[in-house]
Amino acid sequence: MKKAAESPRGNFKTTLSDNFVIGIGASAGGLEAIHALFDNVPEDTGFSFIVIQHLSPDHKSLIAELLSKHTLMQVYEVKEGLSLRPNCIYVIPPQKLLTLKHGRLILHDKPKSKVPNNAIDIFFESLALEKKDKAVGIILSGTGTDGAKGLMAIKAAGGTTVVQDPLTAAFDGMPYAGVAAGADMILPPEMIAEELVDYLAHAPITKAYNVLDEEDEIVLRSILDSVHHETEYDFSHYKRPTLFRRLAKRMSELGIGRMEDYRRYLESNQAEIKILAKEFLINVTRFFRDLDAFETLRINVVPQILKDKRPSDSIKVWVSACSTGEEAYSIAMLFYEYLEKTRQLDRNIKIFATDIDSDALDAASRGVYSSESLRDVSEARVKKFFVKEGGLYRVSTALRKFVVFANHDILKNPPFSHVDLITCRNMLIYFDTTLQNKVMQKFHFALNLDGFLMLGPSENIGKIKDVMKEVDRKWKLFRCINKSPVVDSDIFLAPFDKKMALQATAASKAKNAINDIPEIFKNVLLDDERFTGILTTTEFEVKQAIGNYKRYLKFPEDGLNFNLLKLVPPDMAIALGVCMRKALAQ
Repeated sequence: MKKAAESPRGNFKTTLSDNFVIGIGASAGGLEAIHALFDNVPEDTGFSFIVIQHLSPDHKSLIAELLSKHTLMQVYEVKEGLSLRPNCIYVIPPQKLLTLKHGRLILHDKPKSKVPNNAIDIFFESLALEKKDKAVGIILSGTGTDGAKGLMAIKAAGGTTVVQDPLTAAFDGMPYAGVAAGADMILPPEMIAEELVDYLAHAPITKAYNVLDEEDEIVLRSILDSVHHETEYDFSHYKRPTLFRRLAKRMSELGIGRMEDYRRYLESNQAEIKILAKEFLINVTRFFRDLDAFETLRINVVPQILKDKRPSDSIKVWVSACSTGEEAYSIAMLFYEYLEKTRQLDRNIKIFATDIDSDALDAASRGVYSSESLRDVSEARVKKFFVKEGGLYRVSTALRKFVVFANHDILKNPPFSHVDLITCRNMLIYFDTTLQNKVMQKFHFALNLDGFLMLGPSENIGKIKDVMKEVDRKWKLFRCINKSPVVDSDIFLAPFDKKMALQATAASKAKNAINDIPEIFKNVLLDDERFTGILTTTEFEVKQAIGNYKRYLKFPEDGLNFNLLKLVPPDMAIALGVCMRKALAQ
């Protein structure tokens, strides 16, 4: 049986009464989403969970049995009149409808007509009547619109509604209908548990600010600017709903009801800025998180990487957003086991594990974990790779030497290069699309040809899809098949936009001359309007040119030619050709 995940910010257990009842509706493609949700729900929230899954009338349901492998809570198939208990999961049986009345689950025979299945709406509507503001409705993957009316009933009764992000759903009909019904939260299944508990624990402030108006957005930007200036963490492109729920949590804990009042509080309490930054940082990890994903790495990736290498070649792995190190050490175990089995332990392998959270990196470097942290590590691996020290376990020296931990900001720092495997699981779900695309381009640059990239189950490769081949759809494993640069012309042009340049030049006056030299230098260039930027293909064909490019480029009179090396003076062509070929070879 799989144990439930632990919150990175401490135990999920709250002071909430056990009156919250969570209804979960799903249809086609919903089973995987249900498992992903309960993989991250602890066993002691005090909530009762009722799963309404559209089921085939012709087959016995195995949902209760399968779900038991993803939780420590008791899972029951509903019997007539069953009373709800906290920290338990109840699953609807086939060919039945379900309602809730006076704390008991009531079964009804399902009509044999061919009308659309509305079992979720029926249960959600009864849940709204019974529990009012203590009702929670969650819609996961499925076709059709079942559940949308039920969500509206729950909202009207003062309850809370959550919908799986349609982009992460196998079938997005029900999620999109739920979004249209005005869901309070739209999240990937992996994020629902933690976000929901925080949301309920700090209501009503989270609900009051669930949708930010223009004035709130201005205040939020000011707060994010303060965090960036004080800590160098830039959260401006993190998804707004997630940021605000973290912000609302701090406001609630401090007894501050207005965002503007909290902004003023930050002005006179510098220590609070660092506390808020820690709240924004996402540190969700554990050993062998999604064991089947690591089995995919063990079977399909590790042997392939070694097969393609000569004995003298180095092997590089990059674990981005490594948090406290569990994922990096899990991957190290896979490589160690294969190298030991094939008698290649002398191979040069380095696993670069990076994060922006210095405290998390310190914990990762120490490599000391509780027995609870090792719950998903087999007894054989615990015995082989850990040394018991009192009630704790320290990573063995043999495994530790595989891993190098480093502070690295994927948004600001250059990526690594010549990497054979990159894992970045469940970080991108917190970023907006612009940021996701920038990160993907950096990952593509870092990978070797035929190198592997593994993302979280709800994440996608976006703009680099044409240069990557899907290896495993479920576990979002891809292989690099083309190293042609993936250039985003918007990224190339944006810094040189004249209006933005003038604003940046004015803003640079207030910047610290030591920490912001590159940006100030860029702004000086822009101010003088003496810069030149030229975008070319790998064959040196000019695609775009900005700035005072006429100083350098001259078109021939006897015909058009867009090769950069033909458009500049001979001496410059030689220098440019050498430099650009060196850059392409990196």
